[in-house]
Amino acid sequence: MAFFRKTPPVEGIGRRYEKPDLLDVVDATQAVIHFKPDGEVLFANENFLSALGYSANEVEGEHHRMFVDEDYAKSEEYAEFWQKLEAGEPFTSQYKRIRKDGEPIYILATYCPVRDQNGIVRRVIKIASDVTDRQNTINEIEKGLNALSSGDLSMRVTRSSVPELVVLGEAFNDTMENLSALVENVKKVSDTVYTASQGIQSTTIGLSQRTETTAATLEETAAAIEELSSTANSAAEEAKSVKTTADATSQTAETGRELVANLTEAMEKIESSSDQIGEIISVIEGIAFQTNLLALNAGVEAARAGDSGRGFAVVASEVRGLAQRSSESASEIKSLIQSSSQNVKDGSTLVGRAAKEFESVFTGVNTISRSVQHIASNLQMQSDVLKEINVAVSQLDQATQQNAATVNEVNDSGMLLAREAETLVGEISHFSVTGSVSGAEAPAFPVGEYSKAG
Repeated sequence: MAFFRKTPPVEGIGRRYEKPDLLDVVDATQAVIHFKPDGEVLFANENFLSALGYSANEVEGEHHRMFVDEDYAKSEEYAEFWQKLEAGEPFTSQYKRIRKDGEPIYILATYCPVRDQNGIVRRVIKIASDVTDRQNTINEIEKGLNALSSGDLSMRVTRSSVPELVVLGEAFNDTMENLSALVENVKKVSDTVYTASQGIQSTTIGLSQRTETTAATLEETAAAIEELSSTANSAAEEAKSVKTTADATSQTAETGRELVANLTEAMEKIESSSDQIGEIISVIEGIAFQTNLLALNAGVEAARAGDSGRGFAVVASEVRGLAQRSSESASEIKSLIQSSSQNVKDGSTLVGRAAKEFESVFTGVNTISRSVQHIASNLQMQSDVLKEINVAVSQLDQATQQNAATVNEVNDSGMLLAREAETLVGEISHFSVTGSVSGAEAPAFPVGEYSKAG
């Protein structure tokens, strides 16, 4: 695309513009000022005087340094600038100048030395355009970018009067708004994460302590249950031994009961035999009594017979003596039999009572045996249950230990998350997002983007 095209002819005007026409255009649209080669002002047009706030009388005959910073006016750079102009070197750049009221003004200017026919520089003409609005907008954007680099998202630029910079300013403000919203959200999220991490850390610390306490308690409980299980096993074994003894005692009692029954039966037989012996003794007593009567009658008859009956009388006397002794012996035997019979009756009574007592003992032993058997069964069941509880508590203890380790890991992760969240909060706090509009006072023109010379 061609930036410079030939201008078509205009009616009444030749193909080349006349110099007076060109100068009129420049004078009407640009700020123009003429200097001597040493910098003394010769002439300034109305555009220049209006832009800097001076009148012609205030500038003509004065030096160019009245339009620049005092420090710059005293510098070697400024002196060298005019030396180069006087030597015929032109300059085109953007410059910062000072208005009469002390405010800065930015111009896009060309300093052009004008030579005579002999090539000697007779004057310097400067043609300039006021670009203060443009530069102020650029300065604001630069200030906003510098603020952004330092974490300040509150800078906003005012709407520029330069059309091509309006879009740039709006884009900058939109970007800052979006970044502010993003940082605000990140701040909220980071604050939430930090608060949550603190809560998690606090909770996990408490949970860790409670888990450790629970683990210690479970360990003690497992030890106690182990000891209780061992005791229950011992008790079950003792109960088994007692049951065995009780069974043997029950068997012995059963045997004793049988012996007592046999003894009772024997006593009853003895008592029956005693009665029979008594009856026999009674018969013997009767026989002895009859024999005695017969012997007495025989003696009487022998006495009647005289000498012939003497031998018979002796025999009768002997028989009576024997009958008498038999009767006495029978009486003694009967007395003894009666005494023995009474003793047998007493013994039988005692044996009967002993049998009843043995029956009670046997019943009690059976009851004890059944109770011991029931106790042994319960103890065995308790021992089995305690073993299962011990296994369950051991598994629970292992799970609690694993939970404690997991809680410690979670606690460490929570602490790490808290530190990272704290770091994130610290990093995000570097950004300031309070909205404000800049531009009440134009910032200084950045060094390197304009020239002080001229």
